[in-house]
Amino acid sequence: MTDPSPSIFVQIAAYRDPDLPATLHNLIERAAQPERLRFGICLQLSDSDPEAWNATAFPQDCNLALIPFRAEDSRGACWARHQAQQLYRGEDFLLQIDSHMRAVQNWDDDLVKTWEACLDPKAVLSVYPNGFQLPCSLQLNTLPVMAAHRFDDFGILKFQGISRYQLPEQQPATPLPNAFMAGGFLFGPGCIVPDVPYDPSLYFYGEEVSMSARLWTHGFNLYSPHRLLLFHLYKSSSNGNDASATHWSDHSDWFLLNRRSLVRVHALLGTLETVPQDRLRPTTDDVNDLDRYGLGAKRSLDDYQRWAGVDFAGRTISESASEGRFSR
Repeated sequence: MTDPSPSIFVQIAAYRDPDLPATLHNLIERAAQPERLRFGICLQLSDSDPEAWNATAFPQDCNLALIPFRAEDSRGACWARHQAQQLYRGEDFLLQIDSHMRAVQNWDDDLVKTWEACLDPKAVLSVYPNGFQLPCSLQLNTLPVMAAHRFDDFGILKFQGISRYQLPEQQPATPLPNAFMAGGFLFGPGCIVPDVPYDPSLYFYGEEVSMSARLWTHGFNLYSPHRLLLFHLYKSSSNGNDASATHWSDHSDWFLLNRRSLVRVHALLGTLETVPQDRLRPTTDDVNDLDRYGLGAKRSLDDYQRWAGVDFAGRTISESASEGRFSR
């Protein structure tokens, strides 16, 4: 059993997000023990953004550390997650989330209890959370799991969330073994930060498949939570929830960062030779520090592919992987 009140480092990378203050207020107000929470935020704003998006609108009575950057100087989502990780101070747990989230009541207690239910000290909870509608209408009728989806045109494996279980009648008894992580909701031992740090040279595409392989080869085991805990604001022009900008809409040269990122992901997964060289134009500079953000030595990449039911070089996905079904 863990300590009754383990500390939680809540790591957030926020890019010009008007919902970040509401996210922080919601997490604190709905926490059973808000004093256990320590927020580490990489805040990326433009000079033209309103004060309501800034730290002046954050809760004033919480334990919060901030690294601010001009949005113009940002280098993408994974770079920002890496910056936020510099604020980690040895907390018992890491919770990595996006900057537009909502939570159930007593979410922090339930999150720790869910992790404990794995009966695995190397457990990592991760899933594409159900959505919510502003201001706080939560999608409560299904439980999602992670699954493989497809290989994109650059050979990067994409994941999907599958709403497999109807709630409450099909509530699983324990967390569900899985092979894939979601960048917007990851919870596990705090040692993930020093042991498997985010690669600041990744951009966005390839983040999740590379971190899934890195976590697993470092000895961590992935699970989808068996209860609803956190919810994500999925933005689209059709629902009117797309008020915040994106890095790629602000930065016309984003594809330069993305090219290097794709090279690094393929180099990590041993598939660089399977991608047409004229499309990515890899150089030694693209991967000169990749060993700092590489695979672990606890288990092999081949073993990960067998467990996950995927073949990175052959670009194949097993039926169980596409259904998100994994059994130990």
